[in-house]
Amino acid sequence: MQEKILGVLGGVGPLATVYFMDMLVKMTDAETDQQHIPVLCFNHATIPDRTAYILDNRKENPLPVMERDAQLLEKAGASCIVIPCNTAHYFYDQLQEKVTIPIINIINETVGYIRQKNPGVKKIGILATEGTIAARAYQNSCERSGVDYDTPNEFDQKSLMNIIYNQVKAGKPADFEEFMRIIGVMKHDGCDAVILGCTELSIIHRDFNMNRPDVVDSLQVLARRSIEMCGRRVRGA
Repeated sequence: MQEKILGVLGGVGPLATVYFMDMLVKMTDAETDQQHIPVLCFNHATIPDRTAYILDNRKENPLPVMERDAQLLEKAGASCIVIPCNTAHYFYDQLQEKVTIPIINIINETVGYIRQKNPGVKKIGILATEGTIAARAYQNSCERSGVDYDTPNEFDQKSLMNIIYNQVKAGKPADFEEFMRIIGVMKHDGCDAVILGCTELSIIHRDFNMNRPDVVDSLQVLARRSIEMCGRRVRGA
């Protein structure tokens, strides 16, 4: 059987991409180097900001750069592509049209994972960038799955954006107490599960060693699905 190679369209952001690569290795059920997934990673940090463009189409459009990167990964031999950035999935359909290999959709995979693990889930909280929220990426996926959803109020969304952009992306310590307060509000509002729908929030999930089944890290879901798509086993599965 032909070896499957994972293509990572990364750099959005660069720290989340490095964390995703680390996660792939640690989550793969492997005892030797040869049992790990072959990966082609383009950590292209200069891709224009996705949220900025979604909120204001006069800003620089990241799509042409991402299209070239996806095609480059395909030409280099990738069997499938992942994008460790939730907001970038605003462009998912257009990107998929530009390559013949599948692009794993972090949004649909995360909602599907929650539905699989908790078939009785009634309401999902969505923590994401303003761009992802404005694009209704997770809201639409929840609706297709027949699940209700909630997003932060205006104050909490601005606070979350501050954590994402001015703390994690800036390489500064995250305000974990404030982050947990926002999660608590969503739980109080009746959410059975809360999605960390921004890969910068995945960094917080790792740094503070969060281990809560009701808080689902989208980047972990993506890593799990990537391992499976490339014919390997997930450690502990």
